Amino acid sequence: MVAMRKYQRALDHLEGLIVARIFELSKMNHSQTGEQLAQFVAISTALNCYNTAARALTPPHHLLKWKEVIKYTFLSDFDLLRDTCQDMSHRPWAMPAGRLAMDFYFKACRACEEIKWLNVEICRVATYLRDEDKYLQICEEQICPASPALAYQIHIHCIKRGRLNAHHVLRLLDIVKLPGFSGMQCVASGNANYYSMWHCAWCKGEFF
Repeated sequence: MVAMRKYQRALDHLEGLIVARIFELSKMNHSQTGEQLAQFVAISTALNCYNTAARALTPPHHLLKWKEVIKYTFLSDFDLLRDTCQDMSHRPWAMPAGRLAMDFYFKACRACEEIKWLNVEICRVATYLRDEDKYLQICEEQICPASPALAYQIHIHCIKRGRLNAHHVLRLLDIVKLPGFSGMQCVASGNANYYSMWHCAWCKGEFF
């Protein structure tokens, strides 16, 4: 009983630190500087206490490793169930494999809807890349007579953007080549009523 009590206290303390860290990771634009190091030291100390208490039980409970604990980024990754009289930790829905199976199942249920939206977004991204390149070229041509220096800066910016966009184009082409791709291999035209095949144009280097 004493060993079990020590184990539960160590587990409670470790869980509290892990949950606090998970919520910390969920904050955006939060400076962690020295606080992060102190947090890791506290988790490491609590982890050692937990493993010591787990070894003292009969039979010994599952031991946790630092690499395993530090990778937890979601509450579902960390087992919040206590060792109760009913021992819910052995229920199918409480096992990590069971939760992983449920995650895959619900993701599969929404896969068709996700593919539908991705097909729309792929065409939008392709259209934006094409329009941005043309817009910068037009701006350079219009500004060049009045301000050659400014036009030169636009030209440099256009080159930089073109290099980045070229990588995005390659990724889009890889998506188009995937087996079962159901989207439109096109870019919306200026009239927004017609579509033009974009993958062939990009392969020929017409856009960049």
